[in-house]
Amino acid sequence: MAFLCDTILKMMKAEFAREEPKWQPVPLHKTDYEFLKKECLKDSEFDTLNVRKRMFESMNQTNHIVMKCAFGQILAVYDHEKQKKEVPWGLWGRILRMYSEQKQKPFKVFFLANPNLRTFPPLRNPIQPLNINGGYTYPCNPETIVIYRAEDATRVLIHELMHSCCLDNHANGVDRVEAETEAWAELLYVGFLSKGQTPLFTTLLQKQSAWIQAQNKEVQKHMKTSMQFPWRYTIGKEEVWKRWNIIQSPSSINVDSLRLTHPPSNEMKKAFGVTPASVIL
Repeated sequence: MAFLCDTILKMMKAEFAREEPKWQPVPLHKTDYEFLKKECLKDSEFDTLNVRKRMFESMNQTNHIVMKCAFGQILAVYDHEKQKKEVPWGLWGRILRMYSEQKQKPFKVFFLANPNLRTFPPLRNPIQPLNINGGYTYPCNPETIVIYRAEDATRVLIHELMHSCCLDNHANGVDRVEAETEAWAELLYVGFLSKGQTPLFTTLLQKQSAWIQAQNKEVQKHMKTSMQFPWRYTIGKEEVWKRWNIIQSPSSINVDSLRLTHPPSNEMKKAFGVTPASVIL
């Protein structure tokens, strides 16, 4: 535990000693528009509500923006005007920079800020992708990151960047690949929010551990078999944290959300320059 956490802290301390990457608005390129159109208009087992299609069809000059920095480009399509102040651009620039060392090509992220929250289905009903999923990418392709839910989008960004950088071992099968990737994403999320500050990292790690364990107690009530969906994002991820010896003693909390990261405080949101209403951080 100590070595892994110390390594994360060292990385984050070095990153936050640097200035934030600078973002600037740029025009929407036709090829990016066509890629997004193709993705949003095709059916997907992970987006059975077709929220991508709805977001794409509502896209116009007032509710989307293309922002570019040295490490990539993000096309953000907003559901409502207030979301423009809910994206942690500074943090997202840092995340792209950290992963850019794995890829020579800048990243392209297509962010559809659909406001639907991650919620449990009725008791004993199976958890479906529409309850929990929020993004995907094509493996080893840094220009195909699609995030189609606002809630927990920062963690999703980290998760999908790992896929786009070929940092997963597909020989292990999709469920175990996703469990490992999600375990890394949540640990790195804690690291980024801590800014490399050891006391804060320790506090956030404890909160995330408690969230994982409490949430998984609820998840198991919806599962009939040991590795049923969404094992890969929940039970399997917890098993990885246990193997890494970073899971903390459980706390007495109740979790009624399928958001995979412990919701940040308003103080934390303020520190990253987003409004209290933001669920994106």
